Amino acid sequence: MPAKGLDVHIPSPGGCRWCGVEERQHMQRWKPPVGWHTWEPPTLEQRKERMQARRARQRPDGQALSAAIIPLAS
Repeated sequence: MPAKGLDVHIPSPGGCRWCGVEERQHMQRWKPPVGWHTWEPPTLEQRKERMQARRARQRPDGQALSAAIIPLAS
């Protein structure tokens, strides 16, 4: 069942490109498929998708939460 509304974790627009954790809290993290990694800035596309998802969450009709749940950078 797809996640809806406030149950979905949307990383901040400036969170790590691989796991979404903010730079100050990151240190080293494990996230498949990249494994152990240090913080890396998100791509411009990731930032845009995350901002759009946050805006959609605030809308009363709840449209379009689909795209920004930590897509992996290529």
